[in-house]
Amino acid sequence: MSFDLKRRRLAIVRKAKGMNRSQLARAAKMQAGTIAWIETGRFVPYESQLDKIADALGWEGDPSELFEEVRDADDLR
Repeated sequence: MSFDLKRRRLAIVRKAKGMNRSQLARAAKMQAGTIAWIETGRFVPYESQLDKIADALGWEGDPSELFEEVRDADDLR
């Protein structure tokens, strides 16, 4: 049986940077729970939150790209 797992690019990029949710939250000046809710799609971030997260990750693309669903690390860019 094969599962088609999709994850938000945010979680993949965060892990690739060697950060856990708490570290990203601290760097973005947000709550770790908020990061978890955003990553799991339970909360839609405000534009200001998108910008803070993108800055904390050093993301140079459009911040909204971090919240797209991707299949694996090959879909990062």
